[in-house]
Parts: sequence; C-alpha cells; structure tokens
Amino acid sequence: MTASFRKIDYSLRPAKYAERRMLCDIFRRLQPFQCVEDYLYVGFGSVWFSDFSLFHKSLGIKDMVSIEHSDSAALRIEANKPFQITMDFRHSKFALPDLDWTRRQFLWLDYDGTISTDILLDTATVSVNALPGTLLAISVQCVKAPEIAEAERAQNLDDTAADAVERFRQNLGSDRVPPKLYEDDLIGWPYGGICRSVLISEVETVLARRNRGTENSPVKFHPICEFEYEDGAKMTTLVGVFYDDEVKLAECAFNALDFLPPENRVVRIPVPKLTIREFRQLEKQLPLKAGQVLEFGEIPPSEAKNFAQMYRYLPNYAVIEG
Repeated sequence: MTASFRKIDYSLRPAKYAERRMLCDIFRRLQPFQCVEDYLYVGFGSVWFSDFSLFHKSLGIKDMVSIEHSDSAALRIEANKPFQITMDFRHSKFALPDLDWTRRQFLWLDYDGTISTDILLDTATVSVNALPGTLLAISVQCVKAPEIAEAERAQNLDDTAADAVERFRQNLGSDRVPPKLYEDDLIGWPYGGICRSVLISEVETVLARRNRGTENSPVKFHPICEFEYEDGAKMTTLVGVFYDDEVKLAECAFNALDFLPPENRVVRIPVPKLTIREFRQLEKQLPLKAGQVLEFGEIPPSEAKNFAQMYRYLPNYAVIEG
C-alpha cells in the first residue's frame, strides 16, 4: 500500500515469487465452490502487478481490482497496468467496503508494514461481507514490533512508562492478544506467529457477531496455511477460506497440497543458494520416486533438501552477458 516499489523490485524476490505460485495452487482448489475463472481477484498491484499477471494467465481470472494508496504514483501505476484491471487509489479502509460483495473473491491484502488497527479494520470488513468460498490472504512484516522502539523512547524519559508488551496490547486490543506474551515474542518469527494469531482472532470475533441470530448455516473460517519467508525483511502470510458447507470444504482437499508440512500449517519458504549447474543437477532427479534418495554430490545437504521441497515454485534466474 505504501510506495515500497521505489525500493524493492517485487518481481525479482525469489521467496515472494514462490509464495505467489503456491497461492495460485491454493486458489485452483476452490473449484468446488465455483469456477475459479469467475472469481474476482483483489490485490495491491503496485507498479509490478506480478500477482495479477500470474493469476490471470494461470487461472483465467478476468475481473481484477488493484488497490493502491499512492496518489503521487498514480500515473506511473496506470502506465504499467498490464490488463483491464480496475484501479482504486483510495486507502484500503475506504476501497474494501465498496467491493462487489455479491461475488466470491480471492483477496490478497499484501501489506508491507507491521500489523495495525487499520489492517484489523480491513480484516473485519472482509469477514463481515465475504461470501462462503471467498479466500483471504493477509501478509504483514514481522521483523520487530514498532511498540519496542516506542517503549524504549518513552522509558528513556520516564522509567514508569508502559513497556512494549503493554503498548502492543493497548494498540491492538487485549482481547485479541494472547494472555502470555513477552517482549521476545514481538521480534522475528515469534512475532509473525503472534500476528497470525491476532488476525485469526479478529476474523473469528467478527464471524461470531455476523452469525448471531442467523437461521442459515453459519459462516466459518478455515485457516489453510501460514507462510514465513525473508527477501530482505521477514514477512508472514495467513491464508484461509470462508465457508458454510463442510462437504465443499473437504472437496477442496487443501491438505493434499504438496508444499504443506504434515505436522502444522506453517510453511517456511527457503531460498536455496545454488549455482545454475547445481540447480540442474538436482532438478534432473525430481520428482523423487518412491524409495529414491536425492544425490547431493558436493551440494550442501540443507540447500539440496530446501530445493527439493520447493523446486516447483522457485524461479529460474540466469545472467546473460553480451
């Protein structure tokens, strides 16, 4: 939503690239609810529109809305728009309520900042309006909670000022935050886990109000997976689907996605550091057949295993020198 495209070429981030490809596989499984090409895709396109290009070409989605709160770059964004994408240059808290909520949607709210009350407001807007079969993905940065720096500044002036944990509770609401929380939980991957927990809590709270007194089947939220990756900054993504039919949810068979670990929903996206020759050496052996063992050669085993886990989703880069 901010002009982070001035600093980062999102189309070249390998972990982000892999995440887009995995989301594409998740979207494809929503067929039991409706033909995926008839969904509306809503995202934050920036100037790259990488996700829009992938989902249009791979899934056949034609109706797409890009929200980008950057008036100063509006002309540049329009000039880089690849397809007939509807642009909305308002802040997401104003744009989301005006979406066509009579349609099922893929929403990827890909924020480049940390979790905030504005993000929770957007989450609530989606949760109160989404049709069953709508899929929601929310990405936030999880390097360090800003409340840590706020507390340090305040305590330098007044040693009785609220600490980082208390500020985090005050900012996001104590009812959303886990009761046992320490400052170390607000840094890195533990912070990412807390953010996902807060987002799920917000969705479930809104759905409880939405379903109150209804005579129809209650709308529920099924968390599909949670991504963690690092292309410079640590990021985390929560992915889930709204549903009111257990049979349709089961027919989606999300648990059969080959990138999901069997023990939990967290998918850590590694970026193997391999040469082109090593890349080809491993790729020739994949996919592994039953009983087959990956031959590493001189490749570090951890790098080879990471590649074998994610090779279908990682980009192929090559340097062409003239």
